[in-house]
Amino acid sequence: MRSTLVRFTIVCSVLALVLTDIPTDACTSFLVKVSSGPLMAKNYDWDVADGLLVVNPRGLAKTALVADGEKPVRWTSRYGSLTFNQYGREFPTGGMNEAGLAMEVLWLSETDYPEPGDRQSIRTLQWVQYCLDSFRSVSGVVASASELAVGGTATLHFLACDPTGNCAVIEFLEGKLVSRSERTLPLPALTNNTYNESLDYLNRTLGYGGDPVSPEGPGSLARYARAANGAHAVRSGGGDQPVDKTFAVLADVAQPDRTQWSIIYELQEGRVHFRTSGNKEVRTVDLSKLDLDCTAEPLILDLMSEGSGDMTSKLEPYNAEANLRTIRAGYSAKKVTTPSTETIETMAGYPDGLLCTFATNEN
Repeated sequence: MRSTLVRFTIVCSVLALVLTDIPTDACTSFLVKVSSGPLMAKNYDWDVADGLLVVNPRGLAKTALVADGEKPVRWTSRYGSLTFNQYGREFPTGGMNEAGLAMEVLWLSETDYPEPGDRQSIRTLQWVQYCLDSFRSVSGVVASASELAVGGTATLHFLACDPTGNCAVIEFLEGKLVSRSERTLPLPALTNNTYNESLDYLNRTLGYGGDPVSPEGPGSLARYARAANGAHAVRSGGGDQPVDKTFAVLADVAQPDRTQWSIIYELQEGRVHFRTSGNKEVRTVDLSKLDLDCTAEPLILDLMSEGSGDMTSKLEPYNAEANLRTIRAGYSAKKVTTPSTETIETMAGYPDGLLCTFATNEN
């Protein structure tokens, strides 16, 4: 057992190192409030399209992979979830759980994580899974950002939203947690500048709530302004076809040759809609129709696969080989350093060591 933990510690350290070179103009996420319920949207911008949609069961006992000398977080998943994974199962870039909490990561060069001190530690991508496993609302996400030592060398900030339409932005700046929600989060949107910088830029334009202005180009602040204007237009335009209209906003802020996945979460209905650079058809998975108990067979969908419409019944059994292929593809990105074969294989095998506790959901 100890040798396995040491190997996982090495893997996590390498994982943190190889994700440091993601471009600063990557990803856009925002919330749209419409009469049918809030929609959370995300463009995943990168130079690799490969990935898996993963069904994560409730009732699995987990231990975080942390750096040598840190105290790992241990938990059992209370909620099942759907996640988008490019660096292996259990390390998602975003997703939504059965309670309607969704969370996404975006690059932020200014990120400076606090020192762990005596707190239990967890790395950024696994923290996303921890939050989806553990919480019904953004208040839990905000609390855990303070209680746990969230860190790594991949500099990220986070947007989380729940089915009430409440959202939170989590940033780590100058070694301190900076979180915004409710009254301190006037606009639930995020790109790749700090939230303060983005809001200041928006306030200097007349687009949001004023005369239409659409700053051009793929830059972070320009995308932020267009996303804000687009979300406002969908919200004020009535409830007709809100998912299609939100996909149109995502298309407006997409980056040519870099936007790989466009995702919309229906937070109250439990549905996830997505299209990819290789398949422009909208595909949908309904989380409420899935068996999320850990005694059931875990399921996946290759994001590179064909198909359209409702894919819920077309998910396939999870297998370690597909997980391994996805991780290898993820590390083919131009800006990352490929770790050793042994490290990649250990990462791919991590889910196989998770134990089912047969716990029931506490919804």
